[in-house]
Amino acid sequence: MGCNLGCNSVRVAPVIDPSPVPDPVPDVIHESTKQPITNSNDSEGKRNSKKRKNSLTKNHIQQIDDNQQSADSLINTQINPMIGNLDKGNDFVEIEVADPQAFHNLFIQQRQHAIDNQSYHLTIQSWRPNSLEQLVNAVKSLSKNKSLIDCHWIIFYWITLNIEYDTVSYFSKNYKDQTAEGVFRTKKGVSAGYTNIYKYLCDQLNMPCENISGYAKGYGFDEREGTPNETDHAWNAVDIDNHWYLIDSTWGAGHLTEQKMFQRELNSYYFFAHPHEMIYHHLPENDKWQLLRKPIKMKQYLQMPKIHPIYFQLNLDLISPRNQAYVDFLPEKSYALLLIQAPSDVQLIADLKLNNKKIE
Repeated sequence: MGCNLGCNSVRVAPVIDPSPVPDPVPDVIHESTKQPITNSNDSEGKRNSKKRKNSLTKNHIQQIDDNQQSADSLINTQINPMIGNLDKGNDFVEIEVADPQAFHNLFIQQRQHAIDNQSYHLTIQSWRPNSLEQLVNAVKSLSKNKSLIDCHWIIFYWITLNIEYDTVSYFSKNYKDQTAEGVFRTKKGVSAGYTNIYKYLCDQLNMPCENISGYAKGYGFDEREGTPNETDHAWNAVDIDNHWYLIDSTWGAGHLTEQKMFQRELNSYYFFAHPHEMIYHHLPENDKWQLLRKPIKMKQYLQMPKIHPIYFQLNLDLISPRNQAYVDFLPEKSYALLLIQAPSDVQLIADLKLNNKKIE
């Protein structure tokens, strides 16, 4: 699922709102909205981008295949020695954060403390504001003398708890009022609406915030369709102590089911998500909001696999293919090779899908 504080606003083109998709772990709301944005187990730790292990080439894969009669015979004792000696493939994309100091230990601890604060949960759940002004007063009262991290969590939590993703608008392409006032009144919105109300509340607390428009790999996304014609999602960037962070309250609020219904499910992963992880499913229209040392381009973005939060939370590492949206069958074989390194206490189960339908 996916989605922003008192400040200047970047140029935001029409957003086609990407809407939420259920995952192995509920996480993505992808939307597409033609409504322009006005105003212009959270595993943490030092996860600054590291150079990825080099990807297997087809020759390496074929060499393994020649020595084995089936995919099941590829065992760790044969694969592990090869990993450290692989050459960088043509699909290698190095991802490094521009500000490695942003997620320092104290920030990580304070973020988790805010998320786990049951007092915030109970207080915010008890609110029944009848107007946007009453909501602002409640946020200001609870935020008094609190850290900026806590202030952002209060806003994020209220939005994800109270704003429903507007599936009717999304599927009909008939978008309602996405201003903060409109979203508060209907308690519904697409990503533009989530983003606008987040920014509005931040503005009232004089906290720096930007609206971001871009592209997201959510509901309806298909990399085979090539470069999108227009932006299809919106989220926020906020400044805390001269460090910029990304927030997506739309995807943090829930996801769409296979029945095209919104299922509310808080996902705090999108509350200050790491830039080098967000780039796998969020590509800002303005390169600077990637918050990466070397921004990637649309072509690379579309080639990168669609990875969900659980991948990072479990410390998985995709060894090969590194930057491909699809895995090719090996020559003259009825299987493909996907190599993922996982911690010893994590077991992986794979499904094979054809045209998004699971093959039994």
